[in-house]
Amino acid sequence: MSKAKKPRLNGDSPRWDVVSTKLCKELSHYTEKYNSSTPYPHVVLKDICQSPSLANGIKDELIHNLESTYKETDLFKFYQTMDLANIGDDNAELKAKMPTLMKLRAELYSPEFRKLVQDVTGCVELTDRVDMAASAYSQGCHLLCHDDVIGTRAISFIVYLTEEGWNKDDGGELELYPLQPGQEGTPHPVPSATLLPTFNTLAMFAVQPGTSFHSVQEVFSDKAPRLSIQGWFHGASPPPGNENASLSQLKANSESALEFQTLSIPKSNIGEFTPEELKYLEDFINPTYLKSSAIGDICKEFEEDSCIKLHKFLHEDVADKITKACMKADTEDSLGNGVPDRLAGTTRKDWELVGPPHMQRYQKLKNEPSEEPGSVLGSIQTLMRSIAFAKLMNKFTTLLPVGVTTEIRRFRPGLDYTVAHHGLLEKESRLDATLCFVKDIDDKSKGIWSSGDVGGFECYIAAANEEEEAAEVYCDDDAEDNDLLNVIASSNTLNLVMRDAGTMRFIKYVSAQAPSSRWDLASVYAIQDSD
Repeated sequence: MSKAKKPRLNGDSPRWDVVSTKLCKELSHYTEKYNSSTPYPHVVLKDICQSPSLANGIKDELIHNLESTYKETDLFKFYQTMDLANIGDDNAELKAKMPTLMKLRAELYSPEFRKLVQDVTGCVELTDRVDMAASAYSQGCHLLCHDDVIGTRAISFIVYLTEEGWNKDDGGELELYPLQPGQEGTPHPVPSATLLPTFNTLAMFAVQPGTSFHSVQEVFSDKAPRLSIQGWFHGASPPPGNENASLSQLKANSESALEFQTLSIPKSNIGEFTPEELKYLEDFINPTYLKSSAIGDICKEFEEDSCIKLHKFLHEDVADKITKACMKADTEDSLGNGVPDRLAGTTRKDWELVGPPHMQRYQKLKNEPSEEPGSVLGSIQTLMRSIAFAKLMNKFTTLLPVGVTTEIRRFRPGLDYTVAHHGLLEKESRLDATLCFVKDIDDKSKGIWSSGDVGGFECYIAAANEEEEAAEVYCDDDAEDNDLLNVIASSNTLNLVMRDAGTMRFIKYVSAQAPSSRWDLASVYAIQDSD
């Protein structure tokens, strides 16, 4: 990590019309703040504009003159304007409508301000390349954990133009993540520092591969969007250590980490259940799905679509027991009713928090749970790992499972998700069987989940070309063209999907506005080659 150079205090203040010249007089203060901050050096410059009226003027110019585009991927959800660097003489009419914003842009990238940034942060010499855009985060918008490393970015900055009086209950905080002890390039699942997006301030930090992990917390307020200008100062060359950058990690292929439990089904009775197996299935599964006529219909639909949803899959009494236990846990952890605590549910001894957050964050049930809802979910996990269930999957799909792995997960509202990355790619096709439980007891809650607005759905996408350049944060504008299938969260519904090699999947971030956590049993079956 680079150390800050000794501050250079000049006698003459810069001739700025918008940016506060008082910053130069406070250089030593901000340098000390920057170097003493954790989990990595960062600083917030107060009163970045000379007066609140100037900051409000910039805000008004943005709102009334620039169009914003809605953007949503596995990693983020927000509105963004065009690159402000592109507003030049060829856009003379637009440029003339935003004189204060244009002055801010010129002054932020002026030699004097770049020198101030270099003195405070001790970074490399910064070029005059302009790279900035405005973003608006309305209620539910968010940006998940990443380190900002793309190309020659050296310093990240955010100018906050939120409503005055913005507080923690409004959300939208900048979250900074420490590294896991002894794990290079791996952030801890929980941020250790947060910065409130206070009006007329500028936050900045050095872009460091595998270190400068941060996120934008979901905006909880519906009173006004979290408006900001985010940008980067660039160096002449990329920072060292790019192999640890979060984008590099997301694009890295790796051998499958799945450990399959072997399923050995004797060829002599693949197509038939033993009396004991049938009785075992009947104890849990809706009898409709065990009838020959229904099995035939399911098999036909799966053969045509390579996926199927089986609603009311478990007996009503079994499903009710699971749902009540899960919803009771949500109530105890104050989840599903507004602003969540970042540590919600983490004191439950049967559950562990899974990361790293630039790839995933959710709770996973440990082996041999001792309390609800873990115990009742564990009984269904045993079912999904059984030979009897494997035979049922064969009847539904004609695919022969030869191995299984099952994970019991909890995606807490306002906190949890998974991200699509190349480490998820399998060299062989797999059968996914996911049994989901959420609060959808009435038309209102069902409508909330089915809208997709609160996330929690599972999305299957084709892996993007590794040679494609990342846009904005880490996403190609045409990423939605890679979508293959979206599976909405629905309680007591078994979703079967044939996942081909070269396909990734993710659980979209579950919004704090969701009625409950998304609880699921996610089974992956290794299947025998058809040939």
